[in-house]
Amino acid sequence: MVILRLPRIGLFKKPILGRSLMALALVCALAARVEAQELSRADALTEGEVVARALRRTPLSDAIEGEVAIEEGRGRAASAYPNPELSYTREQTFGNFGTTESYVSLSQTIDLGNRRGLHGEAGEARAHAARSNGEVARLSVAADARLRFYEALFRQDRVAALAGWIVRIDAALSIVTRREQRGDAATYDRRRLERERAVANGRLETERAALERAQARLSALLGAGGPLPVVTGALLPEADAAALPTLRASSNSRPDLRALDLRIDAAARDRTAASRWWVPDVRLEGGWKGIDLGREGRTDGFLLGASLSVPLWDQSSGLARVAEGEAQAARGRRALLESELDAELGGARAESVRLRRAAAEFREQTTAASGDLVRIASAGYEGGELGLLELLDAYRGSADDALTAHDMAHAARRAQIELNRMTGVP
Repeated sequence: MVILRLPRIGLFKKPILGRSLMALALVCALAARVEAQELSRADALTEGEVVARALRRTPLSDAIEGEVAIEEGRGRAASAYPNPELSYTREQTFGNFGTTESYVSLSQTIDLGNRRGLHGEAGEARAHAARSNGEVARLSVAADARLRFYEALFRQDRVAALAGWIVRIDAALSIVTRREQRGDAATYDRRRLERERAVANGRLETERAALERAQARLSALLGAGGPLPVVTGALLPEADAAALPTLRASSNSRPDLRALDLRIDAAARDRTAASRWWVPDVRLEGGWKGIDLGREGRTDGFLLGASLSVPLWDQSSGLARVAEGEAQAARGRRALLESELDAELGGARAESVRLRRAAAEFREQTTAASGDLVRIASAGYEGGELGLLELLDAYRGSADDALTAHDMAHAARRAQIELNRMTGVP
């Protein structure tokens, strides 16, 4: 329920004035109620719902899990042992003393330096790094979802503020038109109000176009079809950001930093494997041997064998160089990222806190003052104590105050989202 309290300046001594002001109050109350009902519709999306729907999208999960599967597959391929070899050999000589010798053997090469195991562990570390990078992608999607959500909410609030401005102008225009018909008001007043309404309507249509664009971008992120989404929530952040030590601790556990640590560990394992180039591989072989001696019968036995590769040359120098380069690059990226976060975190928090407090203070200072000015100007114009320009100035000032409050709240919200992205807060 909206209650308009008018100053006691003797205006209600005029019945027409009382009825006019009552009409203005009813129109404003009806507009506010309709707007509130529109924004609190059952199908309106909250921030949490938008983020959850954005993160549940199948393409996002496929992209993340696909990268993890690639690294897991490479690790398994690197750690796999070669298959054993089954061979059959037949040797035969001819003549009176000819013999036939048959061999069936099974051989297996064994990695004594555990190079394959180290490469497999490196692959597992890269798979974990890919999953951490997936968490980075999810954080980015969540932050983008919040930005688009609050952009749509911001545009909705601006549309509502401009619509309220037009409601006030329409109420005044209705009163002035009736008074003009009775000869109590000049035609100039009506024409001036019509011009003001045209200006307000132009700004409203521009803002509605921006709202549709924001809703379309939000719908595209959610992968939703049908009507454009309506959102509901509070544009201004509820509280200041956490203390700087807390934010620094959170930023140190960011998933992208963890991913770089895992890649450094994977490169170190590959480097260790490459450094064991001098450890030979052993090939073990065992099987059956059969000799057919012709008239003298046959004999059977077994065969055993072992062979070692001779590592005269370092064939892993290239792989070692690759591993060293990967570790160096990962360490450099981590140091750069950590340094950038450390330098920017304090400024980002200060900006977030200052913008939120400024927006809250501005809203507190202007909400009551704007309402009082509108009521005083409306009553003064009806009573003939104030002119039309003062009335229009009050209306325009109230709308500008609301729009400025929304602008400041939106800036504070964007700063908070950016701070959360910086510290890795989901």
